[in-house]
Amino acid sequence: MTTTLKLWFDSLKTTLTSLRALLLVALYALLLVSFYFFISTREATLGQVLETYALLFLVPAEFFVFQAAILDFARNRRFAVKGLLASALKLFLVTIPVVLIAMFVWWLMSKLQTRYGAPVTPVVFGSQPAKAPPVHWPTMLIVTLRFVLFGVAFPLAAIHLWIEASICDVRASFAGGAKTIFGTIGRALARAFSSEAVFVYGLGLILFVLGPYLILFVPIHPKGPKTDFAVFILGLLLAFIFTFVGWVVTVTTLVINANSAPEARQNVAPGVSPGTATISESPSPL
Repeated sequence: MTTTLKLWFDSLKTTLTSLRALLLVALYALLLVSFYFFISTREATLGQVLETYALLFLVPAEFFVFQAAILDFARNRRFAVKGLLASALKLFLVTIPVVLIAMFVWWLMSKLQTRYGAPVTPVVFGSQPAKAPPVHWPTMLIVTLRFVLFGVAFPLAAIHLWIEASICDVRASFAGGAKTIFGTIGRALARAFSSEAVFVYGLGLILFVLGPYLILFVPIHPKGPKTDFAVFILGLLLAFIFTFVGWVVTVTTLVINANSAPEARQNVAPGVSPGTATISESPSPL
């Protein structure tokens, strides 16, 4: 764990000091702007409807290009537009089964929560204060399991499938048949749920989930509307910064941790050295 923690701090330092991270900042800002226009556009005119449909495809494309850029950043490679687009397409394809499985599990857990949900306690008006209802353990277990699956397991699985897909030779994998494909997926999932990967992801959750939550939802009562607006804008900016830094550092550390595994150096794409340099090495200019 000490080595993993040192690797995480090295990734954090490189993310904050590398000039190449500016491209990631630009992609992240473009993604936020596109998402804002997508949720704020009203479907009133033909142009706005067309804009909404265009953003419906543009936002996912920008998201996967952003992830592909992070993977390239982690491997200390130059950013090539053509390579980013091809890598983003592979990330999109491997994400589809994860999303489908997650949707099915969400539906199944919703059914379980409906069936084993907490009973409705009737409201009794009187002079005595109402007692707190006892803990309903089935609901508690379902909520906990939902967080573990959708907050940890599925994101970790998706990230490691991205890592594998970005360096995998697609033709060689399909030529090897189902055994090669499922073996590659199995190795990726085994690394995803290793203790080091879960530890790195847990550190990342503090930055890109807990940090923004505390900034945005911890009540602060400034005096005056101007001060209130300034605090809101500052909190929003800090939340975006924490989310960006936390996510980039987490994915970067997971990439380096996965590349250090011997089995991760097999079936790499042509032109990518099995001994790819890590982010802790001296960066090259853009």
